[in-house]
Amino acid sequence: MNTIPVLKLGPILLVSIQTELHDSLAIELQDTILYKIRQTNAKAVLIDITAMDIVDSFIARILSETAQMAGVMDTQVVLVGMRPAVTMTLVDMGMSLPGVQTAIDMESGLFKLGYELHNIRHDQYTRHEPALMEQGNAES
Repeated sequence: MNTIPVLKLGPILLVSIQTELHDSLAIELQDTILYKIRQTNAKAVLIDITAMDIVDSFIARILSETAQMAGVMDTQVVLVGMRPAVTMTLVDMGMSLPGVQTAIDMESGLFKLGYELHNIRHDQYTRHEPALMEQGNAES
């Protein structure tokens, strides 16, 4: 059976679903997310569904319930990467995702949570190398 990793990055849990969710895997993922929130005291969960072609009514309900349960645990949930076809299908079915914030991609989702990605200057890495090399030469 596939498992979906839930990774901790600071106060955020990152969930990237890279397979189609069947019902039992969706329930397992919900349990895992809630357990990890409690275990890590996460303040946010970012769920990436970019790789998912289909989100049926059951999966949509599980995602919404997960977000509501996380909210009770004082944790925000942002769903990112929803394909246009998935969005249209959910709207056609009359589905909404109460309790779920959405964003177009992971970077936008992080920004929605109050985080912003910054470029790392190359010299931040290289300026420490000469000191390490000198220390290595001194020991030779």
